[in-house]
Amino acid sequence: MLQLCFLGIVSKIFMHFTKNRRNKPLYKKFLPLKKKIQNNDKFMKFNKQKWQKFQHLISKFKRKRFYDPISYFLFNFKNFFSKKFKYNLQNKQRLSLFYGNLRKSYLKKLVKESLKESKHINSQATVLLIEKLETRLDTILYRTHFCHSFRSAKQLISHQKIYVNNKIVKHNFHALKKGDIITLDKSITNFVASNILKSEMWPIPPKHFYINYRTLQILIIEDIKYSNCFSYYPFWIDFNSFIRFYEK
Repeated sequence: MLQLCFLGIVSKIFMHFTKNRRNKPLYKKFLPLKKKIQNNDKFMKFNKQKWQKFQHLISKFKRKRFYDPISYFLFNFKNFFSKKFKYNLQNKQRLSLFYGNLRKSYLKKLVKESLKESKHINSQATVLLIEKLETRLDTILYRTHFCHSFRSAKQLISHQKIYVNNKIVKHNFHALKKGDIITLDKSITNFVASNILKSEMWPIPPKHFYINYRTLQILIIEDIKYSNCFSYYPFWIDFNSFIRFYEK
C-alpha cells in the first residue's frame, strides 16, 4: 500500500510539471487577437460555438488587405488598446504566431542583432528584422507552399528531410542567402507535391525564389529583401513599438 501511495504521489508531481510544458493548440491563440494569422482557412471549418463570433468577424473582410509594415500607417480614431502593456503584448503575439509561434528569447535576440547592425536606427532595424525572419529555412518552405504550415516545415527539417547545398540542415532557423539551393529527400516528394496542389498558389511566392516544380527544388536568385515580403502581412504590426519593447 505504501508503494502504491508513493507511486501515486510521484505521478501527480510528474503530471504537475509536464502539464505546463504541453503546447496549447495553435489556433486557440488566434481568438483573443481577432486576426487571421498566417492566412490559413482551417479555423473557418471549426464548428464549436466559441469560433462562431471569430468566423463572423473574419467573413466581413472578404478583400485581403496588405500593409507595408514600414511606410504605411493607419490612423486609429478609436483606441482599442487602452493599456500600453496589452498593446505591446498583442503586437508581439501577432508577429510570433505569424512566423510559427516563435519564442520570446529568440525574438529578443533578433531585435538586438538588428539594432546592432543598424546602429540603433529603428527604420533600418525594422528592415533587418523582417529580412532575418524571411531568410529562415522554415519560412522559405512555407512561402513557396512546399509545406502547408510552419509546424510541418519544422517537422520535415527536424527529421532531416531538407538539404541546403546538398547538406542536411537540422535547424529550422538556418539563414539562407543568394545562390543557395534547397532540395528534398525522395521520401517526402509526394507529400510536398500534394501541399503545392492544395495551396492554389496563393499568395504567390516572392520574386527572389526560382522554383522548379518538376524536381521540387528552390533556388534563391537574389538577396531576400523586405520590399518583396511586405505583402504577406494581412494585418497591421507596429514594428517600432515591437523593437522598443525588446530593446530594453
